[in-house]
Amino acid sequence: MFKSNSFFYSGMLVAVLFLALFAGNSLFQAVFASSGNLPRELRLGMEIGLINQEHLKSGRLNRSINYQQFAEKIATALDLLGYENADVKNLVSRGILAGKRSKSSITRKEAIETLARACAALKAASLISYEASEPASYKDYRIAEKYRSDISYLQKKFVVRGFPDGSLGAGRSLTLKDAVFFIYRFYEAVAADLMGSRENQGISFVDIPLSHPIMAVIKNLTVSGAFDKIILRPSFDGDSFITVADLNEIINGLFARAGKETDQVRVRTILAGQGSTFARRGQLALTLEYILDTFAKDKLNAQKIEYADVTFENPEYEALVKLAGCGLKLGYGDGRFATEDDVTWFEATSLLNEVIKFCAIVEEPAATKDRLAVKDDIENLKTLLKAKREKIRKILKVEEAAVQNQTEPETSN
Repeated sequence: MFKSNSFFYSGMLVAVLFLALFAGNSLFQAVFASSGNLPRELRLGMEIGLINQEHLKSGRLNRSINYQQFAEKIATALDLLGYENADVKNLVSRGILAGKRSKSSITRKEAIETLARACAALKAASLISYEASEPASYKDYRIAEKYRSDISYLQKKFVVRGFPDGSLGAGRSLTLKDAVFFIYRFYEAVAADLMGSRENQGISFVDIPLSHPIMAVIKNLTVSGAFDKIILRPSFDGDSFITVADLNEIINGLFARAGKETDQVRVRTILAGQGSTFARRGQLALTLEYILDTFAKDKLNAQKIEYADVTFENPEYEALVKLAGCGLKLGYGDGRFATEDDVTWFEATSLLNEVIKFCAIVEEPAATKDRLAVKDDIENLKTLLKAKREKIRKILKVEEAAVQNQTEPETSN
């Protein structure tokens, strides 16, 4: 689906490895996503080792960070992107990182210029490419000539965004939150470029390897038109909560591709909210019922349900009975359905895919024939696991150093 260098493959998100190993049928159980409503940069920044759960306390996020802490986060991102010898010492010697004192503060201007030098280095290494172009200007920051094309690239990729008043906040001290937002967006933009054009090589995401089970789900939903009216980001971000607006557009895309009119009254009734941006489990069940009623009404069979918190008086009771007849159970392990819980992208897409397959909206591809593993397969697996192990060690080492730095007095700003 896409081509990239071996360093990028080994740099794929560590967290995804665990989900890939333990997915399967468990994808149809509820996915706990306590951080699903966090800004995506913070949530996904945790997955690549830029911050940890402790940093999510607002006091920590809004605290200024020193140069060493910022340098280590840049090094982590470049390492994951496949830039060779991306440790802080080498990045200083190559001119990407300035040779500042480790405990000194760093401004937003200095952070942006560091990212600009990182872009130039990646371009020189033929990992990314972009044409010379003029950047948008800021009223409080005059972009140096040597950074103009690089900062233009960062602007076009939405890595760097100014404030509504047209300023960059150039002289402000960089906070931990600023750093994670800048660096994760940088990582995502470059990783997406490494993966190549989606239009030419199929859909791919920077946070999910092509071997991940959810990719087959995404492919099937794409073929059925589910994403025709949605702009997908470079990161799939499956643990985030799906919005009511996106669920509505998925329905519209499915029906439009199948040449059917959408019952807007029924859809508005299903998705009518109580001030929540995110779709709830009850709404997802009713949405799936609507698809079943439209595309597979003659195939439906009722089946008894036993949810600890659902009775025949619940609005989604009949929907759950129909879904059970299709072999789909939406409950938690403790027997609850939890109708008011928000729904993650992993759960929503997986269940939508199962309903689409049941309805035969699109033809399911023929299964490939299994074969016995050979010596090369075992060697390839050993190489992959070794690369993952080394990557985990590096991330843990960086995290340990960051924790030690946090315990030392920080430079006041």
